[in-house]
This record gives sequence, structure tokens and C-alpha cells, in this order.
Amino acid sequence: MKLDITSIIKNNGGIIKFQLEDYLEDLRTGLGTVSFTGPVEFSGSVANNNGMLVLKGLAKVSYETFCDRCGERIERELAITVDEGIVEKSETVDDTVEENEEDRFTYSGNTLELDRILADYILTNIPMSHICREDCPGIDSGNGAELEGESGGTDSVDSRFEALKGFFD
Repeated sequence: MKLDITSIIKNNGGIIKFQLEDYLEDLRTGLGTVSFTGPVEFSGSVANNNGMLVLKGLAKVSYETFCDRCGERIERELAITVDEGIVEKSETVDDTVEENEEDRFTYSGNTLELDRILADYILTNIPMSHICREDCPGIDSGNGAELEGESGGTDSVDSRFEALKGFFD
């Protein structure tokens, strides 16, 4: 996703409002069991604040993953609020990166590349665990069948731990 910032680059206080939708290359490979199924929708604004661009908006993306309890395939939508300051990339003779630019997003010229910014926000905000529904019982560790409520399943003890059964008695 590229955004033309020509109109605000020299205009302190200038704002551009926009709405974009595109597939991001960084999200095509997925993330573990998470596969992104739709394009990233981003609506927001970018403002020039004394040479630093302030990007604000809402990014949405659909993805598929598996329930951590029962293994069922589930679809989710992730909505993330983006609020990021972007500085102009400094042109140095020996191409070294200044210390304050290492952890900052940068722009150069009249175009702002949004792909890396949005991909970073999305990848760092994906939930660590996914559950198909709040009352998902999970699966039986003995036979792999889906549990029916809280009872159900087997109470089998691994034979290797049989000797420890009465240890705390």
C-alpha cells in the first residue's frame, strides 16, 4: 500500500484522509497456524506535525486458525487501532542508520509505504490463543474425541506414573 503525501510534505499541519484495501506481501505466508484470508482494510489519516508524519486509523483483516482446545477450524476478524509517528529517512553519506531511526518507521520522497507498518501492527496484535467458543470442552487426551461437557472422557492414568499415584498420601 502506497500513499501519496505530496500535498502535506511541506504543509505543517496538513492532513490527508484515506481508505485503502490491499493484500500485504508480509502476510501471504501466514503465521504458524494463522492464515490471512482477506485483504487488509485500512481507513485513517496522516498528518504532518513539524516534519513528523502521524499515521492514525483502523486496520482490519480476516484470518483462519484452529481452536486451541478442540482443533476445530475457526475464522476471525482482527481490528487494530494504528497510531504511529513516522520520521523522514535521513540521507547520510555512509548509509549508516542513526540510533533514533533504528526503531522508527521512516519515509522518503513523496510516497509513504504502509505495508511494513500495517504488517508489524497486525503480527504483534494477533491473539496468542484462539478458542472457538467460550464453553468449548476440548478433546479427550486418551482417545481424541470431543468432550461432552465437563464429565466425559476417560480417567485413565499413564502407566508410567502409576507408582506416583499415592506419593502425597
